[in-house]
Amino acid sequence: MVNISSSNVSSMPLVSVIMPSYNTSRYIKEAIDSVLAQDYPNKELILIDDGSTDGTIDLVRSYRSQLKLITQANQGAAVARNAGLAAAQGEYIAFIDSDDCWLPGKLSLQASYLQAHPDLGVVYSRWQTWKPTPDGSFSMPLIQEVESGSQELDIVPERSGWLYNRLLFGSMLHTITVMARRTLIDQVGQFEPDLKRGQDYDYWLRASRLTEIHQLNRVTALYRLHGSGCVTKYPTINYEEVVLEKALARWGLKGPNGEFTKFADVQKRLAEICFGFGYYHYHDGDPYLAARAFARSVTRKPAGLSGWRYLVMSALKSGACWVAKTLEKSSKKLLRQQRR
Repeated sequence: MVNISSSNVSSMPLVSVIMPSYNTSRYIKEAIDSVLAQDYPNKELILIDDGSTDGTIDLVRSYRSQLKLITQANQGAAVARNAGLAAAQGEYIAFIDSDDCWLPGKLSLQASYLQAHPDLGVVYSRWQTWKPTPDGSFSMPLIQEVESGSQELDIVPERSGWLYNRLLFGSMLHTITVMARRTLIDQVGQFEPDLKRGQDYDYWLRASRLTEIHQLNRVTALYRLHGSGCVTKYPTINYEEVVLEKALARWGLKGPNGEFTKFADVQKRLAEICFGFGYYHYHDGDPYLAARAFARSVTRKPAGLSGWRYLVMSALKSGACWVAKTLEKSSKKLLRQQRR
């Protein structure tokens, strides 16, 4: 083991790790331990509890001076992360959720990469989903690494660079794998509190207008799949559509590097988002919301026969009489977008 002197530690950039938590007493110890076990010595862990009621706070307090605890009434992950950003002292910022885990070496790997690439604002990495065994427990999985023919750390080319135009087709970054410079965070601003889902997608879209983003070809985090997470609760608002339309209204189809995305391709993407939202609500949610989503889908992709079929079925199922009005409204909006 290499001994690192206090002077060497102080010369390394401080990394602030931000962890929001809400009722994750079953998993939070593993998450905290995975941060504290990182071999990067100059780090601070800021844990923001978002009104937990399941004993999470007692577990966190047992770590005493090993982390900084902030408590707040339940307001959502965006507000919690923003509280963490306000308290962070680090030159670099990293994020982890309280039910996920980092693998050894994550912070050292990314901090070294940022130091070697001073013009880069954000680095992220590959991650691996962590599924439970049949009895509901979680055993450490076999990490699916990719062999590299180079001595140097590879990046994933198709998921690196000026990503704005590629992010229009999906959120490529997993926030638990991200490390960003504080200077960039200050430019991007806060996470959007009104976005109960998709807040990270919105944030990295905003960041992609300001900097290149690189993905390291290394698995550094485990994303735990379990039945009590917010991802299992389907929303009544199509947040992915909201985030994408917001980005298009603000920046349009042209990336900061001059790359241009076709209008028809983005409309197809929006149609698919609306169809997916409608499909869920038709089968397991609110048929009224489903009909509205399918109406928006077919105005963007009129040739999509499945969209029309589900529009009729969901309208009949919900007893809605406003389909024609919704179609007219969506068509006018689409026409305005084409004229820009």
